[in-house]
Amino acid sequence: DNLPDDLVCSICLTVPADPLITPCDHVFCKPCIRQALNDRNVCPIDRRPCTVDQLNRLEGLSLRVWSGIQVKCGGHESGCAWRGSIADYATHVENNCNVDRNPTGNNVNINSELMEELEKLRRENLEMKEQLEESRRVNRMRDVLLREAVVAATDRTCDHFAPIIEQLERERDSLRQSRDALRENLNNRPNLPIIFHGDYDFGRENVRELFQLISRHLDDIPGNIDGNKIFNCVRTCYIALDHNYQDNSDNYWWDMRMLLVTCLESNWFTDKQWDNIVGWYTKHFGNINGP
Repeated sequence: DNLPDDLVCSICLTVPADPLITPCDHVFCKPCIRQALNDRNVCPIDRRPCTVDQLNRLEGLSLRVWSGIQVKCGGHESGCAWRGSIADYATHVENNCNVDRNPTGNNVNINSELMEELEKLRRENLEMKEQLEESRRVNRMRDVLLREAVVAATDRTCDHFAPIIEQLERERDSLRQSRDALRENLNNRPNLPIIFHGDYDFGRENVRELFQLISRHLDDIPGNIDGNKIFNCVRTCYIALDHNYQDNSDNYWWDMRMLLVTCLESNWFTDKQWDNIVGWYTKHFGNINGP
């Protein structure tokens, strides 16, 4: 059950069923790293230049370690009793198993859909931030032009420059409205189900809803949410992990890893609270700077 961290995909936080390795020796799921490199040609971990053509399959020791990971059939709950090496899983699925399955040994591919949603929201945040920065840049340029026009107007007839100044002011106001709209979009994305209804009742039964709520507003906590109360909810969920309650869900370890990573990515908590979360993560999942 103790998986090598170096063989866990840092994008979806699962053991890859079809692993690829970068020139800088970082392992990812094939679909995860291809999608990441399509967005930007750098390694997601150390930001070194990397292209799809430079990806390779595992070889030597890393291949032997990966092949030694034991998984059970994704259809085990439907009656399939197969268990074996992750390297043999595809052959089993293709030739010997007729039930719906996903590899579940060592929780392979747990939370993949949630990770895809989180990654999508991060990309939306990045796109909106880039648009906002462009708006700010144009706004600064317009302000400079406006100031230059005002200075020039002191040496010329004001009536001559009045229409130009008015036009620049209108453009500036329009840019400010665009900027405000972009800021609003960062916190109010359409077509997403409402998770927070005013009650701080997040616990170990709904850890996923809690990290989904935080992931939607990574940069700024909404005004109607109390960050201290959310921290108390995170602490309650962590206590269940720390005590390893027998009735914790099978995926609780992975759910808590996702929750703590999301908390560390956000700006929701005070410095002291953030330090506590770092300590919790380090105790159960290792160095936060690891893969």
